[in-house]
Amino acid sequence: MRRSFLVGFAALTLLFFATPSFAGFAVSAVGSGGGTAALISPPPSALGVVSTAYQVWNESSGLTTSPSFTLENNGAVGPYSGLSPGTSTTISPGTPYGSTMIQLNPGINAVVHSGDAIITFSSKIIGIALSGTTGGVAGSLDLTDKYGAPTTTYPTGYTNPSNNRGIIGKSNDLFTISSGGTVLDVKLTANFDGFKELRVFTAGTGTAGVPEPASLVVWSIVGAVVAGRSLRRQRPAI
Repeated sequence: MRRSFLVGFAALTLLFFATPSFAGFAVSAVGSGGGTAALISPPPSALGVVSTAYQVWNESSGLTTSPSFTLENNGAVGPYSGLSPGTSTTISPGTPYGSTMIQLNPGINAVVHSGDAIITFSSKIIGIALSGTTGGVAGSLDLTDKYGAPTTTYPTGYTNPSNNRGIIGKSNDLFTISSGGTVLDVKLTANFDGFKELRVFTAGTGTAGVPEPASLVVWSIVGAVVAGRSLRRQRPAI
């Protein structure tokens, strides 16, 4: 009985950690066209990560909270730029989401050719934050820093130089959404000690009553344990 209890407890513990409620995240980041990219753990400080490679980290997931917020791109498939960012979208409270930060921060006081980064996500992109503080008005990146990684400090309100954080208004910052909205190709510039960021929101799983593969495996273990105990109890004495 003690052994069955321990196995059952271990299985339930594995289920707790193996089955997130929401799972819309970046699963790979690779360089292209002379660029390099890395999928990393959330850093203590966003601007503390200085690299000529694109840095990508998954931030948080769950349900969005009040108030609603507007993102400059709605995740539709197509090519875009800082001058033509696409159609905006408003995310309402209670929307299942996953958030991912894409950052380019070379830390070089010169022109930097960073190539492309191609990021693949586990679910469809539902919106992208593209703007920093401009003219004293908070941009979408600032307003969504609450959805960043809880252990990371972000440059909220950064204004030196103005709008250096985002890409809105920049003709040489490009991005393309493809593969049904699950792949993002970015080609950014971050010259003369500048840096660029995009925050990608992807759809949360949000479907109740449909276990993920890890859940099915663990629940099978739990079921086997319970069934085994039941059979032992019903076994007639010899």
